[in-house]
Amino acid sequence: MSYIFKGTLCGRLCANCEEDLSNVQVKLYRLRKDQRETVLATANPKNTFAILSEKEIADKEEWLIDETQTREDGSFQFELGDDQEYEGEAFEIDIYIEKAPGQEERAENVEPIQFTITTLQPQWKKAEEGAIAAWEHCISQRFWCKIRDLLGAYVICGQVVDCENEEPIPKVRVMAFDRDWLQDDELGTAITDSSGHFRIYYSENDFIPGTFIDVELIGGPDLYFRVETTLGAPLLNEDPSRGRDSDRENVGACFCTTLCLSDVPPEPGPNDVLPFFSHIGSYDYEDDIDSGTGLTIGSERAFFRNLRLNGTLSKKLNGSDLEYRFEVHETDASGNLTGSGWEPVLESQLGKLKIGTLQRANPDFPATSPNPIENVDYVIKPNQPDEIPVNIITDSGIDWIQVPQESDNPLSSTGFFTPNHDLISLNSRSIASFPDADLTGLVTGNSVTDVHPLVENKHFAIRMIVREKGSSGTEEIAGMCEHIAVNNRLYDGINSHPDWYSNIRNNQLAVAMVDIAQLQGSGCLGITTDLDVVFTAAHPNLGSVNINMTGPGGPYSFTLPSASTPGDLHGNATPDFSISDLEPCAYIVNMSVQALLTDGDEIPSNLHDEIAFCKR
Repeated sequence: MSYIFKGTLCGRLCANCEEDLSNVQVKLYRLRKDQRETVLATANPKNTFAILSEKEIADKEEWLIDETQTREDGSFQFELGDDQEYEGEAFEIDIYIEKAPGQEERAENVEPIQFTITTLQPQWKKAEEGAIAAWEHCISQRFWCKIRDLLGAYVICGQVVDCENEEPIPKVRVMAFDRDWLQDDELGTAITDSSGHFRIYYSENDFIPGTFIDVELIGGPDLYFRVETTLGAPLLNEDPSRGRDSDRENVGACFCTTLCLSDVPPEPGPNDVLPFFSHIGSYDYEDDIDSGTGLTIGSERAFFRNLRLNGTLSKKLNGSDLEYRFEVHETDASGNLTGSGWEPVLESQLGKLKIGTLQRANPDFPATSPNPIENVDYVIKPNQPDEIPVNIITDSGIDWIQVPQESDNPLSSTGFFTPNHDLISLNSRSIASFPDADLTGLVTGNSVTDVHPLVENKHFAIRMIVREKGSSGTEEIAGMCEHIAVNNRLYDGINSHPDWYSNIRNNQLAVAMVDIAQLQGSGCLGITTDLDVVFTAAHPNLGSVNINMTGPGGPYSFTLPSASTPGDLHGNATPDFSISDLEPCAYIVNMSVQALLTDGDEIPSNLHDEIAFCKR
């Protein structure tokens, strides 16, 4: 019989703050002969919780039923049965943990921990797939914070509220510091969520003395905080001496606090939504783009050409007219910021884009039109007479896009503007230099590196800045994509099927070249007993490469060699058929090369090359 045991685990940091136990090992053990099942299965977990020694772990290893790892949300599932010799009895539940949530790495002198939570007799319920039972458990603050302490994993769980009415304050940056004798340590930062909550993870290494000078007057972190807007305007600056107060001094591994602000950022108006950049084309950069590589998740595509940056656009910010701009920052291949800093996107780098529609009274109604309302598009860089240009102003050398403000009745002559979520069309070729790669002289079948190095992607971060119209002091970040890979390189001088109606191709997205060795020198010779198809396919984001042949008895396929260098595939294509079986006739070898690129909405067509020959 099959037994499915599902569960969810969390750890309590304080009375109103919990965290999921993600990526920890859950181990199930059979009870030993000297254990009293009924007593253990009915006991309160506070009486069964135990941190195990290496000997205790070793002694129970032979009683292990099975183990699994929790998901990011702390959930897990076991499928038990004949393979585990399990028949529905009670078992002991242990957790093996190497790092606590939010902990990047353990100190060298800290070992992983295994602890027993409880003994459980699952309440099995019959289902089609066998028997099923579910269990949820949150480890008490006393025990969970002890585990965190042993791992050297510290956490601050807090909320930022309005001092006057205790309403939560979202989208502010909280910074935590440890008060030291000579130099205070910044422990970490976080942005409050929609309910004003934040969480800051740090480790012992962030406040334990590093030199004989950098010492604490009193051991342990002594906390004080700073709160500011996302662009750095101060909202709360606690005096460092606050860290010496009794409620902040020498805090433990878990610390919870509420910070209240007297200087609160203005609330949005009743008709406002919060402007926010969230997508590049159809890709949600939080969920659909790998922050480590900058490529799209799954298909691993880099970005190119004009990028439609979109999200949420409002007319107002803090009750005032809204204007916005974008900024770009170069990063390394891992997404770390490099270079000279954030560069504003200028009007010259924008493409045509409709950002919304104005509904207004139709002046031609009813004389020449049966419609009382007309829809007119608001467009950045319009090129049609019936499109309204979006106003772009320059302030201190930076171009700001002003959101149209019409908010009257759609039947009025002024009308009502409705944004469509599109923000700008960014010409990604303008944010860096992408000179063409000249491949003149490249022989089909050879590596592109014979004539030009394989060109790699470039990497960037992109963010949106919003402000109240004309007010530099109200600027704030409204969404940031931390890392995308961009490649706008084109390839010139590609000599396609050079031995059969040679054709030099320029401005190619990737390299696609195919030839037949027996035709080299004279494309009209034809072949007799041998057929050697040579090819070169190259791009830093090279996708599938396929070679086939059409003709009598076809289609025919070929096997391609592996690429010794990613993105550079070349050599001989091995026929999956016998050359001697080909009838005397004409044949065409076709090649297809995929470049893994996207503008966020569309992908480019595959590149092709082909060569014909006669079998004699």
